[in-house]
Amino acid sequence: MEWFEIIKFWLVLELIGFAAMPTTAWIFRNLADKGVSLSKILGLVLVTYLSWVLTYLGFDYSTILIGICVLLVFSLSLFIFSLKGYPFDRKALLRSEILFTAAFLFFVVLRAYRPEIYWTGGEKFMDMSFVNIILRSSSFPAMDPWLSGEPMQYYYFGYLVAANLIKLSSVLPSIGFNLGVASMFALCATAAYGLGEHLTRSRRFALMVMAFVVIFGNLAGFVQLLVILFLPKYYSLFNVPAGDVMTRLMAYNYWPASRVIPNTINEFPYFSFIQADLHAHMIAIAFQLLILASLLNLLHQGKEYNKAALAAFALLLGFMFPLNSWDYPTYAIFFVMVMLVWRIRISTWEAHYHGFIDRVLAPTPMEYASTIGMCAIVGISSILLYLPYHMVASTVSHSIKLVTYGQTPLVFYLGVFGIMLFFILVYTIDRFHDRYYPDIKLILFGLAIAASAAYFTNIQILVIVLPLMVMTVYCLVGEDDPSKQFIYLLILLGALLSLFCELFYIQDSFGIHSPEYIRYNTVFKIYVQHWLVWALAAGVSFYHLWNNKGAMGERNKTFAMVSVILVLAAMSYPVFATCSRSDNFKNQPTLDGAAYFRQEYPNEYNAILWLDNISGTPVVLQSPGNTYKLNTHVTTFTGLPTVIGWAGHEKNWRNRAETIDQRWADVPQVYLSSNIGTVNQILDRYQVEYIYVGGVEEERYGGSDARKLFDKNPGRFELVYFNPNVHIYRVVR
Repeated sequence: MEWFEIIKFWLVLELIGFAAMPTTAWIFRNLADKGVSLSKILGLVLVTYLSWVLTYLGFDYSTILIGICVLLVFSLSLFIFSLKGYPFDRKALLRSEILFTAAFLFFVVLRAYRPEIYWTGGEKFMDMSFVNIILRSSSFPAMDPWLSGEPMQYYYFGYLVAANLIKLSSVLPSIGFNLGVASMFALCATAAYGLGEHLTRSRRFALMVMAFVVIFGNLAGFVQLLVILFLPKYYSLFNVPAGDVMTRLMAYNYWPASRVIPNTINEFPYFSFIQADLHAHMIAIAFQLLILASLLNLLHQGKEYNKAALAAFALLLGFMFPLNSWDYPTYAIFFVMVMLVWRIRISTWEAHYHGFIDRVLAPTPMEYASTIGMCAIVGISSILLYLPYHMVASTVSHSIKLVTYGQTPLVFYLGVFGIMLFFILVYTIDRFHDRYYPDIKLILFGLAIAASAAYFTNIQILVIVLPLMVMTVYCLVGEDDPSKQFIYLLILLGALLSLFCELFYIQDSFGIHSPEYIRYNTVFKIYVQHWLVWALAAGVSFYHLWNNKGAMGERNKTFAMVSVILVLAAMSYPVFATCSRSDNFKNQPTLDGAAYFRQEYPNEYNAILWLDNISGTPVVLQSPGNTYKLNTHVTTFTGLPTVIGWAGHEKNWRNRAETIDQRWADVPQVYLSSNIGTVNQILDRYQVEYIYVGGVEEERYGGSDARKLFDKNPGRFELVYFNPNVHIYRVVR
């Protein structure tokens, strides 16, 4: 295995984290560990932002520029340290470093047994294309690798994060891809641990919180295990093969747990990590945890605004839009929720308000207006800080529409969130009962209303979500401990996200072309956020319930037993999915994601190596890209743009279907037409400099027939590379 590359990559992450540590400690000074578990993520934000901004000021994007950005972050930290000091808790720092390194190496090993940057069942070809073209670029936005001549309009900051790490560590991109996946897992594990340590004040339970967030699977994953062990009638649901128990367990299918709710995607962090697409939603998980930590930090601020923390939050919130734009509105709304709760709490510090209404009305209208105004300033700043991105970002119109059918059946909802909901519900009911002592008749009446609402609206999850929201709001307003308020806010946000997905969907091409998939992307993107906030809440709820002598007394041993069973159920997915996804660790380990391509397609690989030595971003013509098929591999492994890649993806990103369709029609003519004039027009239109004729082109357009025109016109087409499977022509101008 490539240990030297692993060490270099790890050292770069350590360097960035060290450079940002005093800055992190200053901003996150209200947290228990002073943010040491977050310094690497914040460092990546600062380095990425600076490297992006400086290119707009005329500097070329390069390794030297990124190195300068690291020095700028370090200089800022030295300045803050000289003014504020902020000594670190060395034990907390040591724990954080041990956890990060262990998590990083653990996932490095997992990736080494399944490193392939493959085209089926994921977005790896797309992700590698974006990373490679950024590595080739000198300014931003980079060219779209699948729509040559056009600026990249996809949210690309996650790929810029990966590209920066690859440049600084000087590893092969096909190795850096897998190290990037391992890094994201380790960053998330460390951040979740830090949040858990603050919210529980317990190292042991901080590990449990971390497990809830980044390791545990859902209830559907446990159901698959039960089927494998005991229910042969349902083997076909999970493609379970015949054979003894060990054979069936080794064939555990990691995929179905992410497709629980019909016609949607229900990914959760551990699935995303072992799926290992270096995709925007997966990269964003670590930065979402940083956002959540920032909001927790703000909730702990005193009576005056912490302007430094608010300024930092504006930078972090704005970062979410070019990172994974689906996350921006959720955390903008959550920010407002946090600030309003903070306002209510500080307005009742010196008064003794006990009633719900009294506490809500405690802040004056001017205080509420001040808080809303501060939220508006932060929101506007978060956009202005990234204005160059927004000026060229996609203008695709994704309207919000009402869901009129296909809402989530309760059983499938529990298949995704059932384990978390047990702890969240028990905790909320316990706290609500302690605070308000409701009459049993009132509880039954509330459940009857929820059941009626579910029946008449066909939103089955209302049976759970509606009572949960009511109890949470009451507990939230009556709570004075900011850490507990934060848990209630997480529970409330998750419930609102659940409800949003039942009431609304964001219309995109999935729903337009296949009406049954109207919620496909909406549930996918929002449920990742949903998992994070409820996983944090569930982990901390578990801690409070486990340490509550009343809940864990002699009469409640049932709770302890159920808790242990559910935790073991949640662990079943990572154990068996890890083994099956890693091919039960039987392959020769390597981190080179292109190694399989070298072995299976040696001639194509050698041609790609030749092209990879070309500088700049000349356009290489390949056959149009069919989604999730072997094609556009030149773009994937070199970053050289092509005229049209995976057209379906491009239509999702742009309001220019006719342009994409035109390119789809033009490219085959270059390989099929015998009219040199027509071919020249197409090549000039898209500024094509190289024409690639490989296995895919020969299969589609017919062997030597695809090259006939090029060979007949050597003055226009120069054969610059060939092997038994690939011919590459340079267009002479």
